[in-house]
Amino acid sequence: MKIKRALIVFGIVVFTLVTTNYLTTGGAKLNFSENYPAVVCPPTDSNVNSQVSIASKKTPFRRIIGKSTGLSPIKTTRYSIANEAILLDQGEVSSITWQSLPGVWAGSTLCRAPQGDQWFVGGTADITGKGRLYIVNSGLSDAIVDVAVWSESGPQIAKVLTILANSSSRVPLDQLATGASRLTIRVTARSGRINAFLFDERGKGLKTLGGDAVNSVDFPRTDLVLSGIPQQVIKGVGGPHTLRILVPGNADANIRVDSISKDGVFVPVGLDGRDVPHGKVVDIPLSSTIAYSAFSLRIRSDQPLVAGVYTPLKLKDHQDIVWNSASPKLVPMTMALTGLAPALVFTGDTIDLVVATRFVTGRVKSAHVVGSDAVIWRVPDNAQSITISNIKSDVAGSGLISSVSGAGAFPLAVGSTLARAAIPVSDIAVINR
Repeated sequence: MKIKRALIVFGIVVFTLVTTNYLTTGGAKLNFSENYPAVVCPPTDSNVNSQVSIASKKTPFRRIIGKSTGLSPIKTTRYSIANEAILLDQGEVSSITWQSLPGVWAGSTLCRAPQGDQWFVGGTADITGKGRLYIVNSGLSDAIVDVAVWSESGPQIAKVLTILANSSSRVPLDQLATGASRLTIRVTARSGRINAFLFDERGKGLKTLGGDAVNSVDFPRTDLVLSGIPQQVIKGVGGPHTLRILVPGNADANIRVDSISKDGVFVPVGLDGRDVPHGKVVDIPLSSTIAYSAFSLRIRSDQPLVAGVYTPLKLKDHQDIVWNSASPKLVPMTMALTGLAPALVFTGDTIDLVVATRFVTGRVKSAHVVGSDAVIWRVPDNAQSITISNIKSDVAGSGLISSVSGAGAFPLAVGSTLARAAIPVSDIAVINR
């Protein structure tokens, strides 16, 4: 009898709780809207050629200038960007911009959705520096932006900039830290739809020293991979490289650096347990004995840091430079590559993934990429886009592009991630209040 009574009481309690919860929520299901924010591609100087690869001629776009706010089909899969930045609404597809000053330098950068915080490791403001920072406001109201700069001397005076609605601002690097040789820049948006793009161009008198786009990273990390560093081998000897590091916190960092290639993994001399002071930009020379066309670095630290690798290259009649930024963990993605045939460098303990290439003819061809440590896979000619899928383990990736004008590197990363927002539910109780 006591057991029966206890079961009855338990049933009443459960019924009451379920009913109360149902009445509290009104029995309504939450609905969500999902979309990929539009991405922004950088503007250019008047003497620079710039093209962006597009997946479809129907992709909506607009120029970011003045009162231009309407979207129209782009009508090409390789669009030439004039002075103004452009906005692309192409969903989950990522795009690469290729910029070049004919016969002088070339570089590549990822078109990205507006960013609240961007870090750039690269550039110089000394006598050889001709670089610039572009800040793009693709929104329809003015934006306020903080620009923080570190050099070999430590933090510089931060600048606060106002960027007019639907416009771009060009800031020479020598205005941010006059005379500084080593730069790391952080761009933070207080308000507005902000993107920043950094270009490092160098020259000495009438002699050009090359240039490149410096791709941004989202935040400092304690474990990062710089994938696909180009290696120029001359008579069996690899060219020089410089590892640039900033520890932005309040404590020095102790780091370990692994060099990763087809030869395996090893620690360069002096980079196992090296101390790096905080608050100053540090350049560490690297001399590689690797005989392959590309290698990668993995940096592990007890303090969050940002890093990049600077590589000078000797071409037929001039020289160029390449900046490699940290690559995020590879995720399934589609990337438009019309007019480009980059070499993709995948870095990881175990590499097992599928790359499907869609050609301009519409034909699709899949390749199973497997290996360990570092694998180089070249995108076929006449590719319109690639789709990376079936990633079986943690891998970082990058792309290397070369032309007669120069070379460039870009991380294999998504330009826009899916945004999800709850759709408000109508409730009569709100009206009665």
